[in-house]
Amino acid sequence: MRLFVMILTILVLSGLVSAECREKGCMTSEFKLDSTGHVFYYNEVFDIGTNWYIIFDFPESNTNDSIEFSFVDGPSKIHTYNEAEVTDSVSFPGSSFSEEKFNLVLNVKINGNNTSNEFNLSIDINKPPADDLFYLWGGMTVFWTAIGAYVLYISSKFTKLRDK
Repeated sequence: MRLFVMILTILVLSGLVSAECREKGCMTSEFKLDSTGHVFYYNEVFDIGTNWYIIFDFPESNTNDSIEFSFVDGPSKIHTYNEAEVTDSVSFPGSSFSEEKFNLVLNVKINGNNTSNEFNLSIDINKPPADDLFYLWGGMTVFWTAIGAYVLYISSKFTKLRDK
């Protein structure tokens, strides 16, 4: 019985852990823009319901004014350069999209010193499966286990009564 309770506790707690990562090591893709020296780290998959981050490193001699991130069919953000920071990030909320899309174009435009550099990143929008099914199966397992334990308990009580 203890083993069952421990496994159930582990399953419940593991479902509550957040999968969001805001560090360069967690990002699956990297894009280097040689003309400016910027490095962009991002995940190629945007999961609906979780925040999506793009992290970027500025070159040492950065004189850029702003970086504009815009999805072709979606939200856009403008990041203004801060001289005190070497690395910064921009996030898009998980509610930015409501349906799956593949090869969605994210246009990145770096503006500064009367120059403009522009490139595109390809992103897949993923709709993860609902957690409802996991909780349904978990709840039904607990329910039928409790029913089975109660039946065994009542059965043993009837057996003892019959023996008397």
